[in-house]
Amino acid sequence: MYVGIIIDVSDLISTSRGADKYTSIANEIRRRIATGELSPGSQLPLRSELEESFQVSKVTLQRVMNLLIEDGFIDATRRKGSFVVARPPHLSRYALVFQGAPGGNQLWARFWMALANEAAFRERQDNVSIPVFYGIDGHTDTSDYQKLAVEVEEHRVAGVIYVAAHPRVPDLSLLRRTNVPGVTIQSGPNLGVPCVSLDYESFVVRALEFLFKQGRRRVAFVCPSHFAEIMGEFIQQQVAAFDLETRPYWIQGVGLEVPSAAKNCVHLLMHSAQAERPDALIITDDNLSEAATSGLLAAGVSVPRDVGVVAHANFPWKSPCVVDARRLGYDIRPLLGACLQSIDDQRSGEHARQIINMPAQFEDELPA
Repeated sequence: MYVGIIIDVSDLISTSRGADKYTSIANEIRRRIATGELSPGSQLPLRSELEESFQVSKVTLQRVMNLLIEDGFIDATRRKGSFVVARPPHLSRYALVFQGAPGGNQLWARFWMALANEAAFRERQDNVSIPVFYGIDGHTDTSDYQKLAVEVEEHRVAGVIYVAAHPRVPDLSLLRRTNVPGVTIQSGPNLGVPCVSLDYESFVVRALEFLFKQGRRRVAFVCPSHFAEIMGEFIQQQVAAFDLETRPYWIQGVGLEVPSAAKNCVHLLMHSAQAERPDALIITDDNLSEAATSGLLAAGVSVPRDVGVVAHANFPWKSPCVVDARRLGYDIRPLLGACLQSIDDQRSGEHARQIINMPAQFEDELPA
């Protein structure tokens, strides 16, 4: 049995000036599917009834149906009529939005690359779609922003995952204008929009704990400049708590725009001419891991004989190291899963946690 649709056609047309009539009708049916007035699996009225209700010809209605089929909202292949699909886009499609863009003026972080890789993997493995949009940073005239706006306004996505480019705040104006569910990554809660945060403190503590148990005593750090600035005091407190040693000049902040500089920093720290050298190295960002570990080779030190190394990674999409480093970082799989679950919770009206912290894990602790 089908669910009836009662439409005031005059209202529909007056609120959609400038739009083709068939596009306006398709938008209205999408809206009713997204709000649950037409639930998944329910049957639409007969086409003759839709033609009369919307006051359109068979040709116009066919164009409407073609749009809805193309967007994945309805199935018109059954003999008994047209039906809302079991998992329409507003329940199974999630926009993954980056402030930056590959090949742009800014660094394309390996963390962002890992997220994009995991989104593509999930599309192949699960019954979801995760289109990716780049350069969403407050400019409404870009191609990707305009595509995203159409996706949101036409109810083609369940919600939006914003990946912040620290220290910039993500542009959430589209969420607020449309009330579509959203979640941010690497950003604090923004006016009620939940966030998934990487627990950097757990990374520092777990790395130091591992090195302490390995008998190391003098610890150096190579990290992004902003990490050294924000976390410097915490790092020194935790080093002291483990009864280890560090020096202010052993905490090296490197700009991610020039990751190769990490090689020279480590070479200088570990060079044989140094009167006192660290016997442990913590690399807190995988954008620096390859260059920093290359510096160990340049200094002629042996790992792990001379130096114990803990290097950051985004699992399972880890970046290369050129020495035998212990890999510690964040599992992208549950991180992306937490984003999808937050959007689902918001859409279903359930309580969504405002802050979801992702703890650091060693590689051998990850699920198989």
